[in-house]
Amino acid sequence: MVASSWSDIDDGLLNPEWYAAGEPHDAFTLLRQEDPVHWAQPSDYGRPFWAVTTYEHVVGVLNDPGNFSNYRDTKPPRVAARLTASELYQRGTDVFLTHLDPPLHTLHRQPVEGHFQAASISTMRADVEAVVDELLGTAALHDRFDLMQGPAADMPMYVLMRFLGVPRDDWEWLRSQVSRIFTPDDPEYAVEGRSAEEIVSDARHAIADYSAQLARTKRSHPADDFGSLLARTVVDGTRLDDHETGAWLSLLLAAGIATTRNTAVAALWLLHQNPAQRAALAAQPALIDQAVEEVLRWITPVRSRLRVARFDTTIGDRRISAGDWVVPFLSSANRDETVFADPHAFDIQRERKSHVSLGEGIHKCLGMHLVRLELGVFLTKFLAQFPHFSIPNADQPQWIVDHVLNGFSTMQVELRPR
Repeated sequence: MVASSWSDIDDGLLNPEWYAAGEPHDAFTLLRQEDPVHWAQPSDYGRPFWAVTTYEHVVGVLNDPGNFSNYRDTKPPRVAARLTASELYQRGTDVFLTHLDPPLHTLHRQPVEGHFQAASISTMRADVEAVVDELLGTAALHDRFDLMQGPAADMPMYVLMRFLGVPRDDWEWLRSQVSRIFTPDDPEYAVEGRSAEEIVSDARHAIADYSAQLARTKRSHPADDFGSLLARTVVDGTRLDDHETGAWLSLLLAAGIATTRNTAVAALWLLHQNPAQRAALAAQPALIDQAVEEVLRWITPVRSRLRVARFDTTIGDRRISAGDWVVPFLSSANRDETVFADPHAFDIQRERKSHVSLGEGIHKCLGMHLVRLELGVFLTKFLAQFPHFSIPNADQPQWIVDHVLNGFSTMQVELRPR
């Protein structure tokens, strides 16, 4: 969608429909160049906020938990109304790691952080490879299918559910609930008589209830999985209770499925649309790690975050008041022309510079090494098995209608040349 005025930009920034045709890069370029810390006053969102769009300022906000809090949410909600303490408790988000500030954040992250370090995640490679081999073997039985429903969608679910020890019969139901949280406007997940915000709330409650029950099961019948480890985790001398363990499980479920799926599908689309990059990767498979980083930068699977100013402070030359909402737009930072040369190009051999797709600072994605492992294994094996894949109607992609999550709602692929 093209913005014709500042008021259009203000109304669009947190409006899901504004992203139906893809990222509004012209508007973000204008913001970066003319008003990089912009006081947005949308007419129908419910409150104003600071839109932060340059790489420098986005990184600065994400790295400053002393001035900018996560307590309200980690991403801009669809409705700005305050949530009560009981609502937060029912959703489980009152103790979400992503909603905690130091020192509580440090206390809760430290006991489990080692299990997500690169060395620990590397031990999962054989399991991830086995999952991908199984899924691609099934995919090979078809000539054409929707990538959003195929192996790219199943891979992160299979890996994460097994990691957490979720019973196989519950996988599809959990995936549908996660999809409702992230894409409630998708017709596939619409619920008659419920608004998008109500669909999100219902799904959060359903996952929280399920996770609390799973936590109780893991505590009484432990197994060799991360869910059971969480049930035994001790924070500041006291073991996590069922509510806290359930919140951990809810967070990992919500964070680990949709974004990895969307990034994997986007990677195949980008390679299809950029034949020279596809050829370069085919000729030099060792470029896979760089390719994964460039896909993450280019697509930015989660385009924005939310922080709330704890004190009067500044961002650049702007005075920020305590209580103001601050929205760093990661997708804009990843296209900042002062940091990335030719930022809108997809170039797997570009000069290595840190993107912000996985966050920055103390809230940087806990599962980032698993995300990279999954994407690298999936792309390597998919391209080796289906080197001639094509995407019909690739020039007319159907984007997810959402103000936070980036990706496609559907993407047909043909595995063999016609």
